Amino acid sequence: MRPKVISTFIRYEIKRSVARRKIIVLGFFTLLIGTVPYVGLASLHHALSLIPTKDYPYLWVAGVFLPQGLFIQFTAILIAAGAMSEEYEQGTAELLLSKPVTKVEYFLGKFFGGYSLLAFIILLNMILAVISATITFGQQNGLGTLPGVYLGQAFAALLFFTVAFMVGELIRRSSLSYIFSTALFFTSTIFGIYLGIIYELTGNLFYKHLQLYIPSSPITSLSLLYVTGSLPSGVASLLTTIEGLTGGAVESSIAFSILLIFIYFAAAFIIAFVFFERSDVSRKVS
Repeated sequence: MRPKVISTFIRYEIKRSVARRKIIVLGFFTLLIGTVPYVGLASLHHALSLIPTKDYPYLWVAGVFLPQGLFIQFTAILIAAGAMSEEYEQGTAELLLSKPVTKVEYFLGKFFGGYSLLAFIILLNMILAVISATITFGQQNGLGTLPGVYLGQAFAALLFFTVAFMVGELIRRSSLSYIFSTALFFTSTIFGIYLGIIYELTGNLFYKHLQLYIPSSPITSLSLLYVTGSLPSGVASLLTTIEGLTGGAVESSIAFSILLIFIYFAAAFIIAFVFFERSDVSRKVS
């Protein structure tokens, strides 16, 4: 396994996404999500009066955390589901693998190339949220937590990114891969919400424990758990509102969230690689 070859495929994957305008479209929507809500909120005096003045220095958390439940996960799926499947459809997989490269180098390059794009989108969203909050609501505090929040969100997004990457390799049809991966995400999210409601109505801990293991639970919990213990207690009401909109911090432990994300990631990654390693690369999938 040669790092130079892997880095070449990483650059190739990034250039491929840019050429297909995928990253440009995602960047545009990230720009809208990171700026428009702040500008709109600042211009609506009625809505602005509902926000306590003491929360103004921490409104960056809204722009950073609200997209993590849906937009970031959908972005992960959009990037990953087509990473392998589009190569099969276009017939370029066979061409690339006919070069003096190994399947491991090709696989890792494609994976980390797509993931680097996702990490960039997450970082861009954070930067835009902080800048927009600062311009519209003044100096922002608690920004020292951002590196940890970024690492948490990037790591959490690895779960559905890897699942979508696996689906793309197994199905080898880009449109079906997008649909199936998105369906898995929404099914997990909705199922988790239902389990939470049933637990609240019945008080049966079985439903609460089952909810903990739903894939969508740790991805929304990890960064929220981290930041809740790092920011002043006065920001609790703002974080509670955000938690309600993003599905809430279902998990109660950062360590358990990390472990669960890693287990799902490892399972999907191994399945994708084993299937890729043992399957023939077709000339072209029509």
